[in-house]
Amino acid sequence: MGGWIADELLEQIRQANDIVEVINGYVPLKRAGANYRALCPFHKEKTPSFHVHPQRQIWHCFGCGRGGDVFRFLMEYENLDFVTAVRRLADRVGIVVESSRDPRAGATAELKERLWKLHEQVTAWFQENLQQTAAARAYLTGRGLTESAIQRWQIGYAPDSWDALRSWAEKKKIPVELLEQAGLLVRNEKGHLYDRFRGRVMFPIRDEQGRVVAFSGLLLTDDKEQAKYVNSPETPIFQKSRILFAYDRAKRPMLEAGFAVVCEGQIDALTCHEAGLENVVAPQGTALTEQHARLLKRFVNEVVLLFDGDEAGQNAVVRSADALMEAGLAIRVALLPAEHDPDSFLRTHGVEALRALIRDAPSFFQHHLHRLAQRYDLATERGKMEVAAQMLEWVEKTPNAVVQASYLQQLARRLGVPEDALRSELRKRQRGTISPIAREANASSADDSPAAERMLLQMALQDARVLDVACRTGCESWLSDSRAGRLLRTALALYQQGRWDGPRRLFDDHTTEADAHFLSRILMEPLPAAERFEQAVGDCLSHLQRRAVERKIQAVKMRLTEPGLSSEETLALQAQVLDLRRKLTHIAPLLVWKVTKS
Repeated sequence: MGGWIADELLEQIRQANDIVEVINGYVPLKRAGANYRALCPFHKEKTPSFHVHPQRQIWHCFGCGRGGDVFRFLMEYENLDFVTAVRRLADRVGIVVESSRDPRAGATAELKERLWKLHEQVTAWFQENLQQTAAARAYLTGRGLTESAIQRWQIGYAPDSWDALRSWAEKKKIPVELLEQAGLLVRNEKGHLYDRFRGRVMFPIRDEQGRVVAFSGLLLTDDKEQAKYVNSPETPIFQKSRILFAYDRAKRPMLEAGFAVVCEGQIDALTCHEAGLENVVAPQGTALTEQHARLLKRFVNEVVLLFDGDEAGQNAVVRSADALMEAGLAIRVALLPAEHDPDSFLRTHGVEALRALIRDAPSFFQHHLHRLAQRYDLATERGKMEVAAQMLEWVEKTPNAVVQASYLQQLARRLGVPEDALRSELRKRQRGTISPIAREANASSADDSPAAERMLLQMALQDARVLDVACRTGCESWLSDSRAGRLLRTALALYQQGRWDGPRRLFDDHTTEADAHFLSRILMEPLPAAERFEQAVGDCLSHLQRRAVERKIQAVKMRLTEPGLSSEETLALQAQVLDLRRKLTHIAPLLVWKVTKS
């Protein structure tokens, strides 16, 4: 099994999804000899170090160390687990994936199915409550939402009661434990359960497949002691850093428009959609994350930030720009008047005024430079130094060299300083730096493997007869606990079980990201020349056995230093050392096999 999907089905999905076609849908690839390359999507770089090998169906970045097969790419690019990545690729080529046979995976899948069903049921119940609550309906119509819009977005109402939801669920025989797992019930310090959402207009939050996975509740009253919005906590089906409100509806409009608009709240996004601006999404009460940026990058190369015009909204612009820029997205900022949010601007000025604001939105760089120029006195050296330092930070984060050059020109003009001076400062910043993502990936894939184990694994991945030879030597006991040693043991076990069908099996069964990165790297490296291949296999095995025997000799010598040994024990241990040393002299000739590279 690979994860909990049958091996045969997994291989069918892999073969139907050519790695070049899949990755080219996310990252523009260019042919480089027999391979393809691109700027790495996982770390900032100027020279392409991301390589795709179509024959071996693997990818590897020599800059940050990440790599793997087509499943691993989707897992890392879209932050998916293995099974979800497999299902996504299966859907891409029209292959149906059967249910799990693994009990643990099956239990997780069953819980998710129950939670999705529960959220649909609760959504319908909230909708029923809305129809019976005049104050909530009046609030929504006062915000300009029509009855059809309320139905379309399945907006509802949570009664102002501590146990209304629980009472309804008991009548429906819905387990209390499931309601608690969904975050719909909360347990107080005395252990008593109560409804999380009370006296609130309820907005269902959907994942990209359109399934309700959470709720956001808006308080109807002006009670200052309660939060204006209360959101569902994170659950097995809801992680707020990976969900954008209205993303399921906005995917096609974003693709058609060529850019996405991001605003702060659900009502802002909803009213934009109802006004005809359908390429609009909103994060869940947080600044945009790296995962959000990747979701957007799948459909667009440009994002317009449409946040509130107050200081808090503009600070959110800066926080969000980091993740977007890291993902290689162009950013513009539609500056709303300080007294408006997108919803109020729409109701006051109309959709065409908002379209114009979005159309004419300046780049993030221009917007941020303008704000800093208002904050600092550019007539002073200190002011220029402050603005230069903060803006060069953004220039440095920009992955495109042409855009970087444009930013430096704009900054030089605004500060009234030579462009060369700014370039000099930028070089100082860049000297000896590496992006946090690259540093983390390099650390996670650091290689402590002995050279002989590494080379033997590399050759075994390319020729199964190497595994056959290695199995007959019983070399498992010679291997260390290094990464190459562990992966070799796995490969040998799979071969002995009759389950080995190439490197893909290790990608299916490996347990860590670092293993996948390591495997992709050695698969990209050249093999020994054909005429030296068989000798290289013999040399590696000879070295490993020699090292194993030498370790045994050292262990016996250590025992000889122990106090209290009898003369018989000492003679026996000395005999073991002599016997092991004789073995060393015979290792090389015993391990010369005829192995032919196919």
